[in-house]
Amino acid sequence: MLFKNKKLFSIIITSYNNEDKIQRAIDSILNQTVDSKYYEIIVVDDKSTDNTQNLVEQYYSKNIKLTILDQNSGGPSKPRNIGINEATGKYVYFLDADDYLASDILKRISIDDELLKSDMIIGRTIRENDNSLTVHARFMSNENRYNYNINEIPYIYNHFGPPSKFIKLDIIKKNNITFPENLHFGEDKLFFTKLSQFINKVSTITDDSSFIDRTTTNQSLTKSIDFYEKRDSDIHIINYLLNQETNDKILKILNRFLEYDLLKSCNSFVFLKSEKTLQLNYFKQIKEIFNHHLIKDKAINNISSEYIDVIKYINNNDFDGFIAFFTWLKKEPKIINKQPHQTLLTDLKNKYSIPFQQTNLLNLVEFKNEITMQLNIYGVEKESILNLSIMSRKNYKEDIIINDFEITDNIMTITIPKDKINAKEAGIYNCIIVYDGFKHLNIKYGYDKKVALKDKNAMFYPTINGNLSIKINK
Repeated sequence: MLFKNKKLFSIIITSYNNEDKIQRAIDSILNQTVDSKYYEIIVVDDKSTDNTQNLVEQYYSKNIKLTILDQNSGGPSKPRNIGINEATGKYVYFLDADDYLASDILKRISIDDELLKSDMIIGRTIRENDNSLTVHARFMSNENRYNYNINEIPYIYNHFGPPSKFIKLDIIKKNNITFPENLHFGEDKLFFTKLSQFINKVSTITDDSSFIDRTTTNQSLTKSIDFYEKRDSDIHIINYLLNQETNDKILKILNRFLEYDLLKSCNSFVFLKSEKTLQLNYFKQIKEIFNHHLIKDKAINNISSEYIDVIKYINNNDFDGFIAFFTWLKKEPKIINKQPHQTLLTDLKNKYSIPFQQTNLLNLVEFKNEITMQLNIYGVEKESILNLSIMSRKNYKEDIIINDFEITDNIMTITIPKDKINAKEAGIYNCIIVYDGFKHLNIKYGYDKKVALKDKNAMFYPTINGNLSIKINK
């Protein structure tokens, strides 16, 4: 352990009317397997009107400090900024009061000297729904990496939320990075956009780090934010980036906002069903951004080929074509169009096209001790395929990962030992091909097939969308 006499962690808990969850959050820290001298708990309450403050005050640990705002700030930014000012640890961690830490994560980090050289450490986030535990933003923690350059970690800019991120406090304070207190949405995005400019060495670990509560009793504020309010905050951040000195980080972050936030968000019923005046105003905002010289000269080259037609409509100031494309993409029929070097999805008249990726199950054969599957792969480079993941809908710890497979002439052959399936708890499992780091490809399938296991039965079957799943029965 590199830091034997100094606090390693400052855990900042922001709360507002969290009387049902605040104790769970605090206890998840106090019950850590690391000595309490290595962490401090900073609770910043945003003027709760329930019993939250009294519950926090019942803790007599010297590691807990409670600050109560004089009036409600209306968001997490001000409480988090107060927590930053009070923090003294090497790493700061932002924990919402309705979420909680995995029991061993602080010890896991504290005993690993290589991790403690990192500017930021990212663990695995578990999403808790009413009846399931699943991995959230799986690509953030899909493998162990030590002190990578931030740009070397694929898709790291795709997720700017605080969960499972331990950040060097002196980087935040030295560069005066704060959460914006004037934004109603996207404060996390702007904070991590600014922070990324000063983060060099990043480590990711596959260990469970935190649990985020997405049960029905915990309604997220972002669900109530208007579509166009969200886009306004994204455009605000894009304009900030366009005013910075250009570097590789800026370009990669710009790509995320252009593709994922501005364009992909249009592939939604919320956007397509909104008033035409709102759509037109948003289209004008996008057009202005895409006409910026930095985006035209550099950033646009990295946008997915899925949006080639969209960019054409933007450049031609063709609002009707823009709307028609996303209408087709979201809800209209598509034709598979095989070409010499790629496969596309098009409309009947070949007016629109997007790259096509799909996997079809060609053959499923049961042997005494194993099951062999043969798949036809479309639109995915075989070098980018990582595994077959048989993913539990209920508990991520029950997932089965098959890394051994062969691919010849786009035919993928995979053998699954029956004992691996038999060892899993009863339930429903989705069969997914994982490629390109973290992307998921459903397997298309058309009929039911029963498989006999040692002391259970399994049924391979297609879901309502034609995707392959397995139901395991006792």
